[in-house]
Parts: sequence; C-alpha cells; structure tokens
Amino acid sequence: MNKPLLTLLLAGALLLGGLASPAAATDIFNPQPAAGDLVLPMPGGAKMVFRPVAIGEGDKPFALRKFQVGDPGGGFKENPTTVVIGGAFRVKIQGRPDWVYYMAKYEVSQAQYYAIMPVPAGADAAALKKSRKPITDVSWFEVQQFLDRYNRWLYQHAADKLPTNGQAYGFLRLPTEIEWEFAARGGSLVSADDFDKKHPYGNQLGKHEWFFHPSSSHGKVKDIGLLKPNPLGLHDMLGNVSEMTASLYQIEYYQGRLGGLVYRGGNYLTQQKQVRSSYRREAPFYQKLKPMRQRTLGFRPVISSIIITGLQTSRQLAAAWDEYRATRGRRLPAAVSVSPVSTQTNVKLSDAMAILARLERSLSGPGVPADAKRQLALLKASFGNIESLINKAEQESAYAWVKIAGEQAYQAHLLMVQVKRVARVLQITAGKSFIKPSDRANLEKKDRLLRSELKRTLARYSDSLRQLDRINADVVQKSFSKYSAYLVRLDAADHVRANELAKKHYMEYNQTKRADPERWRAELERL
Repeated sequence: MNKPLLTLLLAGALLLGGLASPAAATDIFNPQPAAGDLVLPMPGGAKMVFRPVAIGEGDKPFALRKFQVGDPGGGFKENPTTVVIGGAFRVKIQGRPDWVYYMAKYEVSQAQYYAIMPVPAGADAAALKKSRKPITDVSWFEVQQFLDRYNRWLYQHAADKLPTNGQAYGFLRLPTEIEWEFAARGGSLVSADDFDKKHPYGNQLGKHEWFFHPSSSHGKVKDIGLLKPNPLGLHDMLGNVSEMTASLYQIEYYQGRLGGLVYRGGNYLTQQKQVRSSYRREAPFYQKLKPMRQRTLGFRPVISSIIITGLQTSRQLAAAWDEYRATRGRRLPAAVSVSPVSTQTNVKLSDAMAILARLERSLSGPGVPADAKRQLALLKASFGNIESLINKAEQESAYAWVKIAGEQAYQAHLLMVQVKRVARVLQITAGKSFIKPSDRANLEKKDRLLRSELKRTLARYSDSLRQLDRINADVVQKSFSKYSAYLVRLDAADHVRANELAKKHYMEYNQTKRADPERWRAELERL
C-alpha cells in the first residue's frame, strides 16, 4: 500500500472514531484534568497531581477551622469529636486569600511508585510503570522511603514547582487523619449540612466511589480516576483502596493510649453501607514480625510546610497571639481544654444549637408534621434554659470556693505562726536540763502534728485554686470582691488580707495554669 493511500485511510478512521487520536489518549497520571490542578514532575516523565484544600477562614496567622470528625453510626471508634485544622500555604482561592494544604488528586499508582522506587526482582517493569492501579502491599516504612526519595528529587530537579511558605519549600508527607477527613467531607467547598452527611455524594455514591457490589468493584481494585471526583476534585477518597495517614491511632482521636497507624476510607471489599467519610481503623506497623502490608491498603500524600519559617514569621505569630486567644481562639479546643467548665459546656451547647439550626432548616419544608417542629422549638428553648441554669450554678459555686480558699489561706498563715513558735521553743530548750523528757516529747509531737496539718492545708489550698480555675474568671473575681466586702463588714482585717492574697494567687494560676507552692507559702507566712 502506497504512503498517500495509508495516510488517507488513517485519517478516515480517525474521523469515524475507529482509532483513538494520540492527542486524546488518557493521561495515566491525570486521567481527569481540571482547573486548579497542581502538577509536580517525577523521574522518567511521570507526574503527580494535587488539589488545594482551602480552610475557608482567611489568611491571618492563626486562621483555623473548627469542625467535627466522626459519626454516631461508627460506634466508639468514631465518636463525634471537635477538632481544628489549619493550612500550610497562603494562596488566593476564588479571588480571596486563604490558607490551604495540597492533597494528591488520586491514590498513588503503581506507575508513580515505581518512578521513584526500584521494581521488585522478576516483575514486569514496563507494565508496572504504565499501571494506573493504586500501589498496595507496601509497608508504612516503604511509603516513608518513597516520600523521602521523591522530596529529595523534587528539591534537586523541580523545587520551583513546589508551593512555598515564605522562604520554606513545601514537602510531601502522609496526611493526618484530620486533614484526610476534612478533605473527604468536601472541605470548605460544601455547606455545613452537606459536610455533616456520611459522604458528600447524596444518592450518587456509585458514580464517585468503588465498593464491594456487583454494580461497583466486583471485588477487584480499579484504575485511579475512573469515577467522578468529590467536591474538592479528589478521586477515590472513600473507596478503591484504603489510605494510610500520618496519625497514630487513639480511640478519641487526640487523647488516650497511642497505638498503630490510622488508615482511612473503605476499599473495593467494603460494603456500600460502610462507606463514609468518618471510617477509620487501626493497623499495626508490624505483622508476624515483619512490616505490615495489605493488598487493600495504599496511600495519597499531601504537600505541607513548616510553620515558623524564620524570625519574621515568629514575630508575626507572636504579635497575633494575644488577639487570637482573646477572640476566636478562646472557643477552639486547645483553649477550651483549660477553660472553665461553664465555658466548655456553653461551647458544646453552642455547637449543639448550630446543629439544631441546620436540622430546623431541613424540617422547614412542606410535609413535616407540625408536632415535630413544635418539639424542636421546645428543645431549643430547653437549651437556652440550661445555659441560664449553668451560669447561676457557676456563680454559687464560685462564691463557695472563694470562701473556702480564703479561709484556707488564713488557716495556713495561723498554722505557720504556730509551727514557727513551737520550732523556736524546741530550739531554745534543746539539751536543757530544766525541761522534762515527757514535755520535750509532747512538743516534738505537736510540731509533727502542726507540720502535717500545715502540709494538708497548703495542698487543699492549691486544690481550691485549681477548682476556682474551672470557673469563669470574671465570676470568680466578682466573688472575691463580694467576700472581701462581707469580711470588711465583720471588721475581720486579717481575713480580708488572706482573701486578697488568695485572689492574687488565683489570678496567677489562672494565667499560668501552674502552681507555685513554695512562693505561695512564703507569702502566706508573711501575711
């Protein structure tokens, strides 16, 4: 066949759709390109694609987003818990500055993995380096080795392609499970109502995720990027293969015993009813005395950054700290964890009220029984009454504990005076013949009893200050003032001074969250 005729036949076949155009061939590393993709090169012409996950809280130094991980249907392993997430890089999202981290758009494929790591002996290297199947049967340690090698290759060959935070270049690592779940739920791109759902797909799960069903995976792992992405443009987040995270397993996410690694998401053997954004499980690092590997377990990295990139960043954070902790930061978990009980309770009530508000909106349409709406309104009113009762109980508790602390301060001072007197008598009479042995023994016993009682009183005093620290600071200070006024009316000057000193010690503890018993004792002795 002559060359012009062959060219004509090939052109006709392309027009009729009989042959795939080379330009239209699927990109094995990015089968579904989209605007906003961050593409990083890899050795041998391979590449890895990332999507930005925006926090949605602006670009202030302490911009953080509070949300709930977990799902009541997951039992104790997924008990709903309030957490906070931040970003790594300042960028503009839809024209607005925000903090983001970048998450791999797809699960790491065999082709990507073996662009970095050596191919096992006897394996078909050519086939592996073209495979869109997610890499599995690799250990956590091999994943760390892969990430380290890829980071170093990027720094040497493509550092200019990486996002930066100030002067610091980004680096690849496994996501924390908090980062993973935030992205799996749709991040800041979905409404609060959709974020709270088991997954962000409505009744279209099968169009987005692979799970164990004849209409889905058929019990076999699939190529990456065949289905539709989630709202952030991430593919196969909840299915196909489960994914390792950087987190150590704790039943309550960030408290309790530390266990093995946390992996997230279902896989091609997961039942449809189990597919959810909150799905989390623990895996051992070692199994049968060897590094653990599973055929259903893979990974996808994130790009993150160090936080304090230099002296300027440190100064910016320091300058923003007081305002942050005095405003929004005081209602976030880290601050709430050392806040008064009423603050913690009211934050929980506030969160519950927000959930009720979303429920109220969902029940506002036609067909919802009027009685259901009435019951919901009663529930909201009850929450308001609870907050009022908590505040009243807090005021009464504060006054009671202020009185206890003030009296303990005064009692500690009196005990120290007595201890000092007895110690002086023991010193003067030491070795003197005019004191009877029995009198000496009684003095020594009294000294031991007084010192023992003083030790207990000081310990109780510290405990009282800790108890006061669990109450709203404004309420406590008002209670100290109220009790001092009461003591003034009684003309109890010594008690007033003890109460004022107790207030001083309380305020110090309230600021530092640390006791200073030696100094407190010295100041109580000088009272």
